[in-house]
Amino acid sequence: MASPSSPRTSNAWMSEVNPEFSPLIPGINEAFKKIWTYKDMAEFRGNWTTTRASFAPYIPLTGFTTSHLQVRVSDGAEVEVRILRPTNSESEELAMLFVLHGGGWVVGGHDSESSMSRAVCVKNRMVVVSVDYRRAPEHQFPTALNDGYDVFKWICANASAHSIDPSRIILAGTSAGANLIAALAIKLRDDKLLDGVLGQVLNLPAVCHPGHFPLGKFELNSYEQNADAPTINGRSMRWFWNQYCPDRDRGSDPLASPLLANDHAQLPPALIQVAGMDALRDEGIAYAGVLEKAGVPVELKTYPGLPHGFVLAIRMEVVNDYYKAMVDWIAKRLEG
Repeated sequence: MASPSSPRTSNAWMSEVNPEFSPLIPGINEAFKKIWTYKDMAEFRGNWTTTRASFAPYIPLTGFTTSHLQVRVSDGAEVEVRILRPTNSESEELAMLFVLHGGGWVVGGHDSESSMSRAVCVKNRMVVVSVDYRRAPEHQFPTALNDGYDVFKWICANASAHSIDPSRIILAGTSAGANLIAALAIKLRDDKLLDGVLGQVLNLPAVCHPGHFPLGKFELNSYEQNADAPTINGRSMRWFWNQYCPDRDRGSDPLASPLLANDHAQLPPALIQVAGMDALRDEGIAYAGVLEKAGVPVELKTYPGLPHGFVLAIRMEVVNDYYKAMVDWIAKRLEG
């Protein structure tokens, strides 16, 4: 057995619960328990939406306008896009934050990233473009990624009509959304469409199918160490993966598991944020490592003792730190 100080368990200390968070665990567990009592996917999504709504947005900012439009993607389907703009900025050509939301590829929508979108829109003075991609299990890998890719190309081609500066773009997502953003960055690089993309924000990223963890190469123990963590844990992440990519063999595709890509060079600079009690912790840390090894500038921020999605559940100063890290990092990328 590996000793506590061995490389294989060097991240384990981050699973020790934050004392300030500990009293909140019973209530959070009770709230999330209701999600998993369902008879069909419609009920599951309804449970998720109800539980999600019980946690008020952490940043109820004003100072922006909201609009919606439909974009026809390559297979003929229409995908809803939400656009946030700083108030009274219609005549300004602004940088764009391109967002693919979290929710295990199964649930969620524009509002899943409302706090990040509002904060960046107002504080960084950016146009935020959010994609309501089609969800699993009805639409499995790679539909969500293809939707994001098609909308990205469309918004860049129509940037002037939306007063967007296509030379100043940041990609961003959380959890499954971060998976899609990491894969999108790889796809854009391979298709030589990264011009103007200045960075990628990967919050709590899912970057490797658990059936394809390269265990001999990286420390990847957080699924087991956080098997019973609050909110989303190892068991629930495996369930989400089974909805999105039920064919286990396809999980090794680097567009499903960006950690497994043969080449990570020339990808956009990255901010990667990971939570210590998160099943996804170790793969996020591993992804920061492979990007850095490939020469990609990376800033890795860790939040020990906190679970996946901790920003939904708590009102601690660390939540301010989480959003401030994004705003500050994006500001630096836009400044050049």
